[in-house]
Amino acid sequence: MKEKEVINIFDFDGTLTTETWPKFWVWVKNFGYQGERRNEELEKALAEYRKCHTGNSLETFFGFFNALLEEKNKVLTYAELMEGEKYIQYNPGLKEFLNSTGSKNYIVSGGLREFLKHLEVAPFFEDIYGTPVKHNEEGLISGIGEVMTDDKKIECIQEILRKNGREVSDCRNVYFVGDGYSDAPAMRYVHNHGGKAIFVHQPNEDDELFSHNQKIYDMLKKENIVDYCFLADYSLGSELSNLLLRRNN
Repeated sequence: MKEKEVINIFDFDGTLTTETWPKFWVWVKNFGYQGERRNEELEKALAEYRKCHTGNSLETFFGFFNALLEEKNKVLTYAELMEGEKYIQYNPGLKEFLNSTGSKNYIVSGGLREFLKHLEVAPFFEDIYGTPVKHNEEGLISGIGEVMTDDKKIECIQEILRKNGREVSDCRNVYFVGDGYSDAPAMRYVHNHGGKAIFVHQPNEDDELFSHNQKIYDMLKKENIVDYCFLADYSLGSELSNLLLRRNN
């Protein structure tokens, strides 16, 4: 049987980058908040918003930022949206890896799609899926669209498979790489349909979501869902890079 074409699907924050906190929120400085990192003032404002709004943690998280724009009738330029890019730190060797891979690479993230599609690394990916922004008649960003939930990530994976001429249940030679935070359903789907689930982690435990991600890893490991667990190091010759380049096969 002919081997299926190589497809790698990546989460973004914490998987390709060194932090789980998304840098596409830097624009909240327009509203008096510090958005380049997780901080007490922003968390307090988010907690206050959740007291008056229903929805799960993901929906209210995006709802808070959407309300900053829509309720105050404000807009963003793309220059303001993309200001967060300068705060991104990619994991070691990522650009080197992307320059070397001949596989089809995709991003499936809960992050803002338009932010991700305008990043310097975006051209290295066949397509990028995420939470869309809304535009006004002048093309300025006026709000945040339908949130990329965990279940929608699975729908995106199925779309990727269809785009590559596959049945939605055929994940052979498909690798999903995530850091655990919100990636569990996608990892489970790829693993259960013939692909590989790769869990990556940072070399330190400084990130505030480390303990949460560790719980996700432990859960997936108990289910025998995680096929590989590596340091998030994409440098050529690393275990992760060799696997994604299929040099371990």
